[in-house]
Amino acid sequence: MAKITLTEKNIADYMKRNKCNREEAIELINYDNAIEGGEETEYDLSPEQVKVVQEMNRKIDHAKPTTIKRERKPNELKEALVAALADFLENTCEFEMKDNGVIYCGDVEITNKNRMIHFTCKDKEFDLQLIEKRAKKS
Repeated sequence: MAKITLTEKNIADYMKRNKCNREEAIELINYDNAIEGGEETEYDLSPEQVKVVQEMNRKIDHAKPTTIKRERKPNELKEALVAALADFLENTCEFEMKDNGVIYCGDVEITNKNRMIHFTCKDKEFDLQLIEKRAKKS
């Protein structure tokens, strides 16, 4: 920006914008010119103060984003279904195969009370996962 000349028009403009008297407007124009010229002013920081400010800026703790763990509402229907399926597999489930006869499920374990059951059947391990579908949008 260019330096402002001390003309009556500029002084009147400063007086109107800053709502001040003539002497204050002249001081403001001179101060703005000093700032634009890179000169030192009475409001500049001393070299010691500049060092302190720079040191303080280096030591600022920046806010670290924190992850918010959202607590889910318990889905009682899914929990009941998983428990019923686990009980069925452990106590009631038996089926017959042509070559192997009657087969039972064992080592039934609910690994996630809302969705997963782990069990063994004929020396093989299985996971049974219950997935609830979302309601269709109308």
